[in-house]
Amino acid sequence: MAKSRNQKAKILVLEHLLCETGENRAVTMQEILDKLAECGINAERKSIYDDLDALRDFGLDVKYKRGRPGGYYIAGQTAAEKNETVPKPESRPARREEKAEPVIKEILVKRFTLDENEIQDVEKPMKLLCRETIEKEVQEYFGSYGTYKNKESGYISVTAPQIAGPQFFGWLTAMGRDITIVKPKKTAAAYRDYLKLLAKEYKGI
Repeated sequence: MAKSRNQKAKILVLEHLLCETGENRAVTMQEILDKLAECGINAERKSIYDDLDALRDFGLDVKYKRGRPGGYYIAGQTAAEKNETVPKPESRPARREEKAEPVIKEILVKRFTLDENEIQDVEKPMKLLCRETIEKEVQEYFGSYGTYKNKESGYISVTAPQIAGPQFFGWLTAMGRDITIVKPKKTAAAYRDYLKLLAKEYKGI
């Protein structure tokens, strides 16, 4: 996995872990490091602290709970009980980055869900253009909030309420170049600024 892609995946894995926390459950630094290692991402504690600050800058109310058990959590929400597990990579010999890909995709794409608190405007919808290859993921994310139409060859257009916030932007980042915000421009600009802030955290690496 290229270094820049590795760093982008790191902060998204961290955001995913935090979004599963709440007042009743925190995630420890060791759990964060273990999950990153499972995904083939090496990280130092200092870089995790920097990522936590970046997520706070984009609206996640990340708190630290002292004591045992202690750790990081998002204030104001309750962690849901989850029975699902992240599938393990195949045991066949492979490079570490190859083994990490299925795990990262599961964490960063399939398990993202639309946060209704991030919906900003229903009357003035948002329009997106995405590749047909991710149509299933897009429909799973927007559900009944979205309308879907076949566009030019290989693409579909999506109309959905205006959304902005770290959860939505994290999902967009996980989709990479397969999806684009067509309008409104202010949402596209907010997403651009989100990416700039992430890139700034790794300037000089």
